[in-house]
Amino acid sequence: MSASTHVPSNSTILAKLVLKGLAYQEVNLNDVKIFDVQDFRFAPNWPRQNDDYYGIIEQLKKAKIIVFATPIYWYGIPAILKSFIDRWSESLKVDTNFREAMQGKKIVLIIVGGDDPVVKGQVIIDQFKYICEFLGMKLIVSVVGEANRPDTISNDPNALYEAKRANIILKNLPDVKTPVSKFLKG
Repeated sequence: MSASTHVPSNSTILAKLVLKGLAYQEVNLNDVKIFDVQDFRFAPNWPRQNDDYYGIIEQLKKAKIIVFATPIYWYGIPAILKSFIDRWSESLKVDTNFREAMQGKKIVLIIVGGDDPVVKGQVIIDQFKYICEFLGMKLIVSVVGEANRPDTISNDPNALYEAKRANIILKNLPDVKTPVSKFLKG
């Protein structure tokens, strides 16, 4: 899931290297409508919103591998990606098999920032580790890139190397025999 408004974004470029040679479905969160979460966790029911969230979450539940590719905005993930993940609270309440469907999923995290992202992006990696732990998913690899301007990730040889290494890891997973990788970007 990439949350960049740049086309092509540096995080998307890295994601395409990670997914090279693999079949995947790409969803751009900037091309869909996802409303912010309305917290009805303690109400008798949760009103359904009129947006694209439900279709995307059904696709996500079917995936075995999910790749989140996102820039680092102000030392965190962009609002569009945060809103999407926040909506998982709704799914946990109204979708009786959401938690079960998410368990065992393998997560790949790709983050790109311009201000020492290896150090300052660690909070995002930790956040995804906690999300994975909560839902029974596994963060199998993180790729961190340093770039500021669009289409400059090629100036970070370490990120390119890590993306290729992540590609090898994915290709060696038994889940990839039938390609079901998801690349959600926003």
